[in-house]
Amino acid sequence: MQTREFVKLQDQFELTDTLIVGISTDSVERLQIFGETHSVKFPLISDSGGSIARLYDVRRWFGLGTSRVTYLIDKDGLIRDVHHDEVFAAGHAHRALTRLQDSPDSD
Repeated sequence: MQTREFVKLQDQFELTDTLIVGISTDSVERLQIFGETHSVKFPLISDSGGSIARLYDVRRWFGLGTSRVTYLIDKDGLIRDVHHDEVFAAGHAHRALTRLQDSPDSD
């Protein structure tokens, strides 16, 4: 659901000079099939070993998968905003876009 929303809003994200990258603990093969099925045009990165999930501390309690988190990282590599949407996944991409558009750096 979350990725499909980002796909629908990708053109609007590009207007904010934003690059979308999806990261999942799914395998490369599974992400490739998902990307083709849902016409994903942004990179989908496989973190099957969980190293990125550990770095960004998005693993759920007791190791039960990963959380739905969006990081807004600026051109200097600084994390400017973080969106956690475990319960309200619907609308997640739109909320991230709104935060970007409302950001003082979005001019």
